[in-house]
Amino acid sequence: MTSAIPLPLGWKVIVKPKLGVTTSEGGIDISAGADAEEHLCYTGEILAMGEAAFTARTKSGIDMSAWKVRPEVGDYIIHTPYAGMRIRRSGEKDESFIILMNDTDIQALIDSTDDFYSWVDAAS
Repeated sequence: MTSAIPLPLGWKVIVKPKLGVTTSEGGIDISAGADAEEHLCYTGEILAMGEAAFTARTKSGIDMSAWKVRPEVGDYIIHTPYAGMRIRRSGEKDESFIILMNDTDIQALIDSTDDFYSWVDAAS
């Protein structure tokens, strides 16, 4: 991916997902179809956050600014399935994508994306 990433607005967050493995340890191709792989990766790294991310009130009235632990740029996260919008820079069809999602789609902080995986790469 090139150096420039979009600037998220409001409560939006940009995440670089960790894609599943495509080959087993024995060399067998276990790659999912492109659509499945893009939607079945639930971990990633926060690349950028909008100015209101994790500081606003949710629709149900939860004040996220009162949380003692809030994600920051560079943190690794687990997010909801099918969260956000997958985007690529023009001309980079073979490069990895990034996800523009709501802050409320982030479910947990993790130490590393290597410690967790979606079911697509469970064979590794």
